[in-house]
Amino acid sequence: MTSADLSAGPGAPPAAAARRQVHLVELTVMPGVRYSAVLGYLQAAAEAAPDLAEACSFAKHVYMQGGDAFETACAKVLDALDDPLAVAFTVYFWNRPGTLELARRIKERWPRCRIVVGGNDVTHQPVVFDEAPWVDVLVHGEGEMRFRDLLRVFLRHEEPATAESELGALPGISYRCADGEVVTTAAAPRIEDLAELPSPLLGNTWADEDIAQSRMLVYETNRGCPYSCAFCYWGGATNSKIRQFPMDRILSELDRIVRVAANGTQLFIADANFGIVARDVDIARHIVELCRRHNKRLLVMTNWAKNTNGRVVEIAGILYRAGLTGAITLSAQSFDPDVLQIANRRNIRVDNYRRMQTQFRAQNIPTYTDLIWGLPGESRATHMTGIEEAITSGGSPVIYPLLLLNNTDYTHDRFRDDHGLRTRHLPCDPGNTDLMADVVTEHSRVTFDDWLSGMAFRIPLTLFHKCLLRSTIRVLAETSGARTVDLIELLGTFLREGAVEDPLISFLMADYDRVWREPESFDRDLLYRNIGRPVIHEELHYQAILRRMVGDADRAARYARSAVDFLYEELTSQGRPLPDRSDLDMVTGLDLAAAAVFRAGIHGKAEQHDFALPEALFDLLRSYGDVPGGAPAAVSGESLVHGRIEVPESRTRYPFSPYSLSVWHGSGRPLHDVGMRLDVQRLPQRETVQPIAVPHTA
Repeated sequence: MTSADLSAGPGAPPAAAARRQVHLVELTVMPGVRYSAVLGYLQAAAEAAPDLAEACSFAKHVYMQGGDAFETACAKVLDALDDPLAVAFTVYFWNRPGTLELARRIKERWPRCRIVVGGNDVTHQPVVFDEAPWVDVLVHGEGEMRFRDLLRVFLRHEEPATAESELGALPGISYRCADGEVVTTAAAPRIEDLAELPSPLLGNTWADEDIAQSRMLVYETNRGCPYSCAFCYWGGATNSKIRQFPMDRILSELDRIVRVAANGTQLFIADANFGIVARDVDIARHIVELCRRHNKRLLVMTNWAKNTNGRVVEIAGILYRAGLTGAITLSAQSFDPDVLQIANRRNIRVDNYRRMQTQFRAQNIPTYTDLIWGLPGESRATHMTGIEEAITSGGSPVIYPLLLLNNTDYTHDRFRDDHGLRTRHLPCDPGNTDLMADVVTEHSRVTFDDWLSGMAFRIPLTLFHKCLLRSTIRVLAETSGARTVDLIELLGTFLREGAVEDPLISFLMADYDRVWREPESFDRDLLYRNIGRPVIHEELHYQAILRRMVGDADRAARYARSAVDFLYEELTSQGRPLPDRSDLDMVTGLDLAAAAVFRAGIHGKAEQHDFALPEALFDLLRSYGDVPGGAPAAVSGESLVHGRIEVPESRTRYPFSPYSLSVWHGSGRPLHDVGMRLDVQRLPQRETVQPIAVPHTA
């Protein structure tokens, strides 16, 4: 570089210099993803500056990081480098170790390359310089404008030491000086007018091929969150007003997405609270119209607003009726007021939650309720009460462990001390070492054993309440007055003590506890052998037990009957009122008929099963949304609902593993995912009722 180059003034690139390489990298855990909203915004902001567009060439890299894929990703990135000016990474808790290792290899090969990191997991965390001394600059918060400014500094100063004075003048960054000192500059203001950000979708930042070949596209219509939830980076660290992208821009960007994306692409609207502003209804309608115009079907997912006046129900109805969305998230996290106060969370009011569930049921729109196990102030008893609230309101609880995320209030030393928070660095899901995190496993109201039992409760909850005996459990709870969660607790005991006379199931339940205690002992091959291929590596113990239970129709009937015997005997011993056993057997017959949907994905064969049960019980199930609506009008006298379950042929092409996980996460609903034909017959004499045969255990 000449003296004339250095004197060209701020913002000027070196005269007549070759374009310098700038690489942007995101390591993902999502298979089939080629598109990154973060990298697109960074490149679009830089290329919108004529001086940088002339001086730099940009390349984006979005690669899987799991298992052997990490080495492949490293090789591809390293092979693409040729004396790069800078490589920038977006960092999340799931890709932090791999990202920093790849950055080390780049720095080792190209010592003059500037390594820049940013993202939720490292922003405001200068400790990253101790963890990764090869990092040059850390960007805090929104990075588009800072990255553009950094590139100008890097172009003017090939040697890091000469850039220190200019770096010190840039807000919102931390950088390492030549003497090893880490300097953090003043905070940068947020981008108030999002129209200042160039669109990565309306220019040439992303090729059509990148969009068309990405299974998921992450998209923003606004930024900011008005809440201050202590466990969440979004609110806890930002607590900001909502800033909206211009509506005309959104309409144009969505047009390109829908026009170019492949059928079945997941469109994740990454707003913190979609539905919180009135125009979100218009955005939903626009997506529906675009899909109609371009003859596309996208799967729209989002973070739904927490407190609404019904707008979420309206938007969900628009998307669901068009076949563009599945289950709707109602993010409660906890129903205990003390827990919510500690978390600084304004939750969905219980009366509003119940009302929304009723409204969703009326439209036959499935919902699931996110709950976090391990929140400070939550005991196992209050947690179970919250699960019961979700179930009795007709919801599907989905329970996650509490992860201690950087830049949240829960990470502050005083907060941790006050509430006795203890963490273990564990896979978020047993055996999935691609998703390691600091998991809260103890606090002042929960021991590790309490926490483990709460995590294990999720297996019988899903196996029985969501998969195999949902209707039967509902009728037993309504008749006996027992809480559903207490019935599920009993079924957990049933599984562990080998009451099903199946050593494999008892072993898998015990193994699930063991791998939480000893993650390194996880035996993936054992579980794969009991699930079959293809398999998604998530909740493998649940998948293996479920396949064992439902893979054969006769075996499913034996397991179901044995489980019902176990519950019936226990409730009898408690002196609780119980339904007539022949009526209950008919309800179990309905559950078993619906379980055929799992076998369709295992054996590739569609089944048909007839069922019959008293009309009063069918109406009870319908009132909770356990069975589809549209039951025929009641007739006078004592009546039976006769019906036929028909598994659609399309279900034979839906593999067991992804479908079982859709049920785990609340979007799959066996009794709704099969065809159901109904008829009501008046029975002159009760004795003529013949329940569906459900084999009794010997």
